[in-house]
Amino acid sequence: MKQVKFLFFSFFIICLALKGVWAMEIAPGLYKTVLDNGLTLIVEENHRAPVVSVQVWVKAGSAYEKDDEAGITHLIEHMIFKGTEKRKPGEIADTIESFGGNINAFTSYDYTCYYVNGPSEILDTALDVLSDAIFHSVFDPTELEREKQVVLEEMRMRQDRPALALAEAVMQKAYLKYPYRRPIIGYPETVKAITRDDILKYMARRYRPAHMAVVIVGDVEAETALAKAATYFGQEPKKPPVEVNFPKEPPKKKPILVTLNKEVQEGYFQLALPGPSLLDKEAPVMDVIAAILGQGESSRLYRALRREKGIVHTVYAYTFTPKGPGLFEVAGTAPVENLRESLKEALVEIFRLKYEPVLPEELNKAKVMVAADFVYSRETMQGEARKLGAFEMITGDPLKAKAYLEAIKKVTPAQIKEVAQKFFTPQAVVAGLLAQNVSQIISQEELENLVEEAEMEASGITPEMERWVAPTVKKKLPNGLTVLITPQKDVPSLAMTLVFPGGLRFETKETNGLFRTLAGLWTKGTTKHSAEVLATLIESMGGEISGFSGRNTFGLKGVFLADYLDKALSIFAEIAENPAFSQDELEKLKPELLSALARQEDDPLQLAVKEFYRLLFSPHPYGLNILGSPEVIQNLTAEDIKKAYDSFVAPSRGVLAIVGDVDPEKVLPLIEKYFGTWQKEAPPLPEDKEPEPLLEPRISTINMDREQVHLILGFRGPDIFSQDRYAMEVLNAILAGQGGRLFKELRDKEALAYSVTSFLTLGINTGGIGFYIATEPAKKKLALAGLWQEITKITQEGVTDEEIKRAKRWLVGRYLTSLQTNSAQAMEQAVNEILGLGYNYGLRYIQKIQNVDWENINDVAKKYLQNQSYVLVTVGPIED
Repeated sequence: MKQVKFLFFSFFIICLALKGVWAMEIAPGLYKTVLDNGLTLIVEENHRAPVVSVQVWVKAGSAYEKDDEAGITHLIEHMIFKGTEKRKPGEIADTIESFGGNINAFTSYDYTCYYVNGPSEILDTALDVLSDAIFHSVFDPTELEREKQVVLEEMRMRQDRPALALAEAVMQKAYLKYPYRRPIIGYPETVKAITRDDILKYMARRYRPAHMAVVIVGDVEAETALAKAATYFGQEPKKPPVEVNFPKEPPKKKPILVTLNKEVQEGYFQLALPGPSLLDKEAPVMDVIAAILGQGESSRLYRALRREKGIVHTVYAYTFTPKGPGLFEVAGTAPVENLRESLKEALVEIFRLKYEPVLPEELNKAKVMVAADFVYSRETMQGEARKLGAFEMITGDPLKAKAYLEAIKKVTPAQIKEVAQKFFTPQAVVAGLLAQNVSQIISQEELENLVEEAEMEASGITPEMERWVAPTVKKKLPNGLTVLITPQKDVPSLAMTLVFPGGLRFETKETNGLFRTLAGLWTKGTTKHSAEVLATLIESMGGEISGFSGRNTFGLKGVFLADYLDKALSIFAEIAENPAFSQDELEKLKPELLSALARQEDDPLQLAVKEFYRLLFSPHPYGLNILGSPEVIQNLTAEDIKKAYDSFVAPSRGVLAIVGDVDPEKVLPLIEKYFGTWQKEAPPLPEDKEPEPLLEPRISTINMDREQVHLILGFRGPDIFSQDRYAMEVLNAILAGQGGRLFKELRDKEALAYSVTSFLTLGINTGGIGFYIATEPAKKKLALAGLWQEITKITQEGVTDEEIKRAKRWLVGRYLTSLQTNSAQAMEQAVNEILGLGYNYGLRYIQKIQNVDWENINDVAKKYLQNQSYVLVTVGPIED
């Protein structure tokens, strides 16, 4: 009570009685209160977009489980939406998606979060559905057995993803006693053994109001939101919190080697060292260390291992700062023959922080990068809510997020050195490798010697001796460049996107990968600045500029803090107009591009999607690999890239969109200053190739030694300009999503898969729809039969009015939610303008979706879902 009085009188924090709920305004527009039953309510008004995020956080993470309960928290997360005392299985997701929202959940080590995102009018329904699911789920035994099968499929899926499988294996060795050593998903044997009674006992222990916080962020009035939340969540009886005594994590005595032998084409490595808890004063410092070492192209690890030595394809660093003891981690990919050296050189850069002071420029850049992440997270309601919820769960105070940011700004070189010396000890290293014949790469004894060598080298001794819809201003410069400026003043950030026609649509087998390579090389230096200097300049502004290439367009995109507008535009224009395209940088880039292709071959889902598009569209360019051809990329020269740039990049053909905290009257003169002098002729574009008809089935089977079989069954569909596209989008929405037919029928009822959905592709002059399911090999025939059965139902029985209503709201809600960030809006406007739809196409799109009726859907189903002209791709272990 003394603390509350101190805050009140010292900081004038306002307490308001809101419809019977006393709430404290702990920051402008941010309210917090604790109900009589012990549940915490947090509401933040944010009128940036007509969207709300409602999140229920529970102190029920995998760390709270007993060994024989491993996976029960995650299983409960799966089961919580499978039916309540008043809602049947599938009805919860169906209810939310009927508003255009989405409902989901995630389980972590320290907490579980259930959330609904959607249009602001979903608030009441979201609170009703979430409270009902959390307090009144029935956990039907039949549904439980089905969902166990789904979780087992998820386990198989995780093992099929090399980087994820390695991360989990390293995590299990990074902790000796603390429960973070157990995977959140649990083990097959523990999940299979869990009963309904086990779940009810765990729920009684952890799902108490005193362990919960409801966080609401969005376009709501705090008074109303708090009152409604109290109505739905305040009725649960009060129970005292249950304290848990976690074991103390002992220090490690020597490095630990973790190896996974898998048939993959790429090599994967991971390093883990002890790190602080989020509650520790060292946590902000460790975040800055991660930025210095492995975030961005000017980071130490990227410069040393990728650019200078060329031994890795990818490398990055990150922190795990939970409530308990944390970790500092480095991960990446490399040729198998370089894995050992990659571990050694990464450790040298990590250990070096203990001995060498960080320069002021490098430290300031890292602090800006970390601070920028905090700023950008505020662009979405769910991002802001997640930040508030996580800090509330772990620290008990959502305002600690702001204090955390302030602490980051104050990090000093001395603190960097002190924290590195405390946590980066050689004996605490856990090193993980995943590759073919991995046992031949390094032994436990060799790892111990390697770590010792890295420590010596780092110390200087070698073995020899880093609101949604806003008024848009449109203007065309004299050189033909179209400029779109949309002010969004609530967050001090901005995004800019420069788009041109191009991408896969203008490639051939002989040039497949040209635009992707151009986009990757575009930012690697200009005629004025080298790639390294350029990366440092950009990241020092808390910014990022990258090239992109898709099926129909390519270009540049960037995000910056608003304070750097002038400098950001200058650099962006310099890259756009005067790229260096050096052969040396191209040769450095090629391993990255080829590494992504290798990872594509390692991932059965990516491989299946690539093969699906090849069969569906070939010989049309859309049938080419979106990542390119390894042979083409390997043989490309800087001169090839320059020719492509000269042929496709010209101001009269481009659209520059800027969205964020800008004033059009002030930014236009800057655009004219930096882009107005850009003079260049635009050669004629190639003609778009017309697709050949698909007259008979195309079937492909790829044998791959994995735990699951991945099936994609699909058909040609309408193009982006066709009036059929809107009915097809609604039909796809009826099938997809947790409330969609495929999920409800093939996952919820039949328990055939963890992943099952449909997806739509819209191109310039053709399109496609795919039906995807991943299952265990023994269920392959049942899964394929299930897909065909649902397709037959659609074409013969049609859909219901209720399904159409839900699908429309789901589509519109997802569309609005997807456009919360400045970068998403900039890209949407620029691409729509380039394609001839108009930068303001979004409003017309929503109206077109609303106009779809039953007859439209019936027509497109019969027109496109033809069983005599389908594509079927199977990837996985092939049985006789």
